[in-house]
Amino acid sequence: MLEFDRKVGISVVQTAPVYLDAPHYVSKAATLEKAVKKIREAAAAGADLVVFPETFLPGFPYWSLDFKAQQQFAEIWGKFYLESVVVPGLATDRLCEVSRQTGSYVVMGINERDAKHPGRMYNSILFIGPTEGIIGVHRKVNITIHEQLFHTRGSGGKNLKVHGTKIGNLSGIICGEHIQLPYLYHLITSGTQINCSLWPGYNEVLNGYDLKNEISTATKALAIFGKIWCALASTYIPEDERPSNFYSNTCFDQSYGGSGIINPNGQYVVGPIYNEDTILYAEADLRQNLWGMSVHNLNGSYGRWDLFKLIINNDGNEPSFSSESAPVLNEKYSVPNNAIANGDGNSRYSTVNTLEETTSS
Repeated sequence: MLEFDRKVGISVVQTAPVYLDAPHYVSKAATLEKAVKKIREAAAAGADLVVFPETFLPGFPYWSLDFKAQQQFAEIWGKFYLESVVVPGLATDRLCEVSRQTGSYVVMGINERDAKHPGRMYNSILFIGPTEGIIGVHRKVNITIHEQLFHTRGSGGKNLKVHGTKIGNLSGIICGEHIQLPYLYHLITSGTQINCSLWPGYNEVLNGYDLKNEISTATKALAIFGKIWCALASTYIPEDERPSNFYSNTCFDQSYGGSGIINPNGQYVVGPIYNEDTILYAEADLRQNLWGMSVHNLNGSYGRWDLFKLIINNDGNEPSFSSESAPVLNEKYSVPNNAIANGDGNSRYSTVNTLEETTSS
């Protein structure tokens, strides 16, 4: 049963991954140990939940292709792939160990390396619990601009899941996914109570686009829409931690943080904090979620499931199937979380008719 009579100690880590001069570029081992120290520090301060920024492990790709340096780009691409996180693997074992030792839940932004398909990477969120171990992984469904040089889009099904835990229902959204409104709606109507909003830091206004404003506004909007808490984790890279000999088309000086913890009214309880390596803390009283729902509630009085339907694609996005396991048309789209789409039109989800049903009608 969904509980609200609970207070959760939320912490957000605002710091930098370990970047190195060429030819090393990134270090999963060094960044992992930095993360472990931050988790222990946050847990010692009373944190039940410790949240890290987007692809913190081993780091966000702040570089893109320079056509005059294609060979070096290929080399850094390969290094980035090899240093990325396999789930499960040695790096996740280490995070599970520190979660178990501290009793804190850990939500880590990772550059995930697909264990099955060579060369395939995802921009992912890893959820870990002190007794559960790996709870789940969310792979970013929209990849932005130069990220397409590295990442594959995440699929549906369990990739879009809200995770029930002992501290409440947890969800995660990465960067530009905050404007993917169907996904937000799905998480809200699936019962999320605390969302982990992961960002790579912000850049200055470029051609009229202001990421600093979007990070704050989009995350606050999610908190208001869902009447939920949002833990906003955004990377800060101080000048003395930026490599001097990296790759020509790289921009490390655009990550100034902006992390914060936002209540269900869309108000910062702490933050946003810029230009500082720090850990942010706040106590989240989940009863505040309910207070906001007394006015606007997409799961209640404001839920017009009879008018608006959301279709979830549960296809695992595999490149091939055997004839025995090939998906049937009407199985590709289904109702998640065991919700039943009944005939009275009062479900937030809709299923797709089978081909036979469609043609016969």
